[in-house]
Amino acid sequence: MRLAGCLLGILFVQGQSLKFHPNASSLVALSQAAPVNATGGKAAPVNATGGKAVQSGQEGTLGFDVSKMSVKQLEPYMWIIAAFALAFAVLFELFHRRFAQTDLSVQPDCGAEHHEQQISSLFAGVWPLVKPFFRQNSAWGYVSAISVIGTINLVLGMLIMVWQKEFWDTIEQKNLPRFWPLLLDVMFLAFARIVLSTYSEYIGMMLSIHWRRSMTQWLIGLWLQDKSFYRQQLKADAPDNPDQRIQEDVRMFVEQSMMLGTGLVMAVAHLISRLPMLLLLSPTYAFGQFYCPGWLLYASLLYSGVGAICAHQVGKKLIVVNFGLQKHEASFRYDVVQIRDHAESIALYNSEATEESRLNGRFEWIVRVWWMLMSHTKRLSFFQSFYYQTSAIFPYLLLAPSYFKGQITLGTLFMLFDALATVKGGFDWFLGSYSILTGYRATVDRLSNFVQALEAQDSCSEVKRMQSPGDAVAATITELNVALPRKGRTLWKDAQLQILCGEFVLLSAPEGSGKSCFFRAMAGLWPDASGEVFLPEKTLFLPQKSYIPQGSLKQAITYPACASSFSDEEVMTAMQALGLATLEGRKLHEEADWALLLSGGEQQRLAFARALLSQPELLLLDEATSVTVGSHLWLSHSHSSWHTAFCARTKKF
Repeated sequence: MRLAGCLLGILFVQGQSLKFHPNASSLVALSQAAPVNATGGKAAPVNATGGKAVQSGQEGTLGFDVSKMSVKQLEPYMWIIAAFALAFAVLFELFHRRFAQTDLSVQPDCGAEHHEQQISSLFAGVWPLVKPFFRQNSAWGYVSAISVIGTINLVLGMLIMVWQKEFWDTIEQKNLPRFWPLLLDVMFLAFARIVLSTYSEYIGMMLSIHWRRSMTQWLIGLWLQDKSFYRQQLKADAPDNPDQRIQEDVRMFVEQSMMLGTGLVMAVAHLISRLPMLLLLSPTYAFGQFYCPGWLLYASLLYSGVGAICAHQVGKKLIVVNFGLQKHEASFRYDVVQIRDHAESIALYNSEATEESRLNGRFEWIVRVWWMLMSHTKRLSFFQSFYYQTSAIFPYLLLAPSYFKGQITLGTLFMLFDALATVKGGFDWFLGSYSILTGYRATVDRLSNFVQALEAQDSCSEVKRMQSPGDAVAATITELNVALPRKGRTLWKDAQLQILCGEFVLLSAPEGSGKSCFFRAMAGLWPDASGEVFLPEKTLFLPQKSYIPQGSLKQAITYPACASSFSDEEVMTAMQALGLATLEGRKLHEEADWALLLSGGEQQRLAFARALLSQPELLLLDEATSVTVGSHLWLSHSHSSWHTAFCARTKKF
């Protein structure tokens, strides 16, 4: 119907004249027209054999008058265009995969996590994700405000529908005195709709950022509590890329939830508001032939229902493909971050070519998944386009017989068009939103699996906390058994250890014997461990490479305590005692990535500054002085007044 514009050049050669109906974009008529001469005199028409004609009549902008055309004369061009479209599709399908520039025969890994693909389970798992936010009063305040605006918009829609009926009846009756007041009325309705739609969008954005903040804080709390973030990485089946799930998946979930939720609510609201009108105004006779009250509702429901079921069967594979795409995108981003975090080592190894090859190889998986996404999206788009193209003529097929038989007026016809389009649009919400739903389902699966893994987190550690054995004892370990994860070999069996206050204990063993695992079991981190352990409340573990957060220098030194927990003078004293001369010229509130600026020895000295500030009752060192000269001497001699007990481990060669 909209292809007539493409035929202008062809018809110009044949001397045809095109003109479009002032109230529609479709071509309405076609006939041979007489050209116009310079004086406007009418000339003889063109004969069937192509005889030359003299110009006559009124010439349009392009020299075409469309008012006298017929579709019959356009049929050859329609067949040509249809044949061209078919040939293009066949040739494209035969050759386009050659441009992929990757091996599409390799099936990409879309993850082994659980996916919901049943049409009845598309929204399974959504409520547990939204429940924490909607327990807050502020959430319902936003929803109430948006609902009020939406209700007013529905009323406006009904008023506009009534206005439309009267407007088209006025046009049909050529009632000019009534025409201008109707235009003034619609201006007031349009102004109200502009204001309401603007603030509805603004309030929706407020809801979005509050919802995202609440959900992000909830997931961060789950991830960090009981050291789940550490234990998860020891499990082979743990959800991948928690950073992507907390940041990107939460953003997508909130945005898509609001988009789908708003669309669903508005679809239901429009159904409620238009269904009675559609039932009341439906012609008594279906197709003008047989008695069937309310038949327009049944026809639209049947048509939309069949379309929704077919759309799900065609596009349900997109759920798994979207899941796989998010997985590989996150893994690629993680590998890029790894290069940034280990830039010095990579530069010293001169391994740029290796990293480039690794990143390109990782991205190839994204390309393969993307081609899968393209293939399934094309199938869904083909069906959706077919559905909506046939839907365009659906109201005409239903109502044309009744109109031509005089059973309804032109105003009623347009009113029924509006009501039928709104009701059918409500029924078509599922089909129209299906592409978004597939991505949404993948996001819900990723977040649901992540939350379930965190909530089901079990430390697998049977290390029990003992009561204090006495004031003179700093730590006690009884029958400690440590094994490698997933039923690996036993590293320590029935280990015993007692540390007295002020005592220094050195744990020395060959490399690979499990000294670090022993320390982690003492801290309650190691999953496969059992026994009894007593540690004082103020215990500090110093690993070989301590974590130094980005931020101010003061925060880096006082970590894990807040920077405000210590005065600037206390921090400066600790820095001077540790010999951090390179940092003495820096301002304590200067922000930088200190892990990159400090050498390995300086980082270990900074960790000992934390020990000096926190004054722990027990200090556990896991090769914490491996690249530092003299730090252990400072601890044992310069601060001999401490009652701190030290347990350190070292290699034995």
